[in-house]
Amino acid sequence: MGRLGLLFLLFAASIFAQLLYISPAMDLALSVYEPFFISQPQRPGEIGLFRVMNAPSTIQIVSFEVGLNVTLDQLALSMKQAAMKERSTGRIKIANLDCFFRWFSIETSGRIVQSFQLIFLRLGRAYVSSYFAPEEEFYTYLVPALLTVQSLKGPTWFNHVDEKHGYKLMLYEPFQPVEVGEGEIGSFAAVDEEKVGYIQIVQEKLPKRMKVDEYANLVQMNTLLKLNQYKLFSSGQNLVQGNDFFWRIFSFVQNEANLKALQVHAVFDEVAITLTYLSSEENFEQFLPAAIGTIFSFKM
Repeated sequence: MGRLGLLFLLFAASIFAQLLYISPAMDLALSVYEPFFISQPQRPGEIGLFRVMNAPSTIQIVSFEVGLNVTLDQLALSMKQAAMKERSTGRIKIANLDCFFRWFSIETSGRIVQSFQLIFLRLGRAYVSSYFAPEEEFYTYLVPALLTVQSLKGPTWFNHVDEKHGYKLMLYEPFQPVEVGEGEIGSFAAVDEEKVGYIQIVQEKLPKRMKVDEYANLVQMNTLLKLNQYKLFSSGQNLVQGNDFFWRIFSFVQNEANLKALQVHAVFDEVAITLTYLSSEENFEQFLPAAIGTIFSFKM
């Protein structure tokens, strides 16, 4: 590689702050988001392994051949183990691939490990991506973990364009646009039987230029800390497709209901955008993969 090409790669890495991972067989490409780093696969069938420095949280990707008549439902069922305590399951389409996901926990030697698993089929092969973390740090790395396993490469597309407010995003099913409320520039709802989730987008004109973490701190001090029984699970910052996002996962109580939220901030010049995914605490995980895909695709 020439010096110019190397400089370009270094420049691109500095802008996007994530690594492009291509599997040994060149059949899978992912963006690996900080703080995960690429590690050497160690077990048979592993085509990707990503770790966090000085932490046990891990993303593992395995691949194996399957019969051409095997369906995604059959594959997902065959991957279920007796030791799994399954909390929720669902479907999501990523890069034109139908994917199955499940949230589960496993207790071994008195220790609970939480996991998110994404499964899909392509050209006679099965792919299983799993994020594993001890219960006490599961939420700490959950957002970059889901950003990584859901970053399957495909054509860039936007199926929701708001010309009035000047933004666009990839709206993942089952989220659908609904009538916006006062102060909102976007509102979306997802329904699965009796489970419901919402995404709300609001914008605020800032009195001066701010860094996104500075604005996020103001929101927490002025709004979130006033919520009833506010509890912060985790927060972080990631560059996604050139946009600098600050995110947090928290819970609170409203009208005797236990609610959980993923809130994401971005700042464009002197305008702050806040995207919030909200659901009941027990249904939060059901729509989280689609919510993350939708929220982090936001473009002005």
